[in-house]
This record gives sequence, structure tokens and C-alpha cells, in this order.
Amino acid sequence: MKPHLQKAHQFWKKHLKSTDHVIDATCGNGKDTAVLAALVPQGHVYALDIQEEALKKAQKYVQASHVTFLHQCHTDLPQDESVKLIVYNLGYLPGGDKRLTSLTQTTLLSVSKALIMLPAGGALSITCYPGHAEGAKEEQALQEFSKNLLYQVEWTTWNEGSPTLLTIIKLNFLV
Repeated sequence: MKPHLQKAHQFWKKHLKSTDHVIDATCGNGKDTAVLAALVPQGHVYALDIQEEALKKAQKYVQASHVTFLHQCHTDLPQDESVKLIVYNLGYLPGGDKRLTSLTQTTLLSVSKALIMLPAGGALSITCYPGHAEGAKEEQALQEFSKNLLYQVEWTTWNEGSPTLLTIIKLNFLV
């Protein structure tokens, strides 16, 4: 398994209980959705993607009754006060059109909304792919955005140009 995915999955496993609610804000082919569904078998997973092609692939890959697939942008997060974790795997759909990527502007808007809606102790997991132009721009914007947050923020990088992982935990005193 790739190190950025391995670290993200470890973070999710450590952070979640089996009854938690989670949002996969960019579900793509559904691989992260499947991991999340396995981690919260008595909870709920919302899997979002703006591309209908992605949702169809994800629905074939993940067939669990506690997963709701939503054809919508990650700026329109489901309103569920029980959500404990919101996951972003940015970039483009693996195997899809590489010209269709997540966008800096919508990602920053979504992350801002996510931080407001999360309860104390809730978390974000954001995998960035700086190996293409929009991905590099998106990663840079998230680095700037996260510098002044009064949250627990951790950036993990591997090799230059390889995927990076940003995790953010909302602290208890921010309620």
C-alpha cells in the first residue's frame, strides 16, 4: 500500500468508533469509501462525488446498506451533526479524465465548511496530489490556510511531488 494511504487509513482507524458517521467528500472509485464503511459498520458513510462516472464505479465497488452515495460537489456537505471524520482524496479520478480535477477554490470552501460543522474532537483527512498543476496549487493553498488554524494540524510529506497528507483535529476548547 502507498505510504500516504497507509498513514491516512491508520489515522481513520485510530480516530473512529464503529458507530461514527463519516463523509468521503471525494469518493472517486470508492476505495476509501470501502475502508470507511468497514471501520464504521454500525455508523454511516456519506460518499460524495461530482462525477457521475465515479459514483457508478464506487457503487459497484461498495455495496453496503450504511453508505449513502450523493452526486454533488464537496462544497455541499451533508448536514449530519454526528459526523466525526471528513475525508478528502483530492486530484482526479483514477482511470478517468485527468483534466477534471478537484479545484482549489471549491476545496478551500468545503474545508472551511467542514471545520465549522465538525464537533470537538472531529477530524479532517486531506490527501493532496501536487504532481499536477492544479494539485500543486491546491496543496499550497491548503498549507497557507492551515497555518493559522487553532486546531491540531499535521502535514506529512514523503518525496517532492508525491502525495501529501494533511490531518486536522478540532480541539475541545473550540466548541
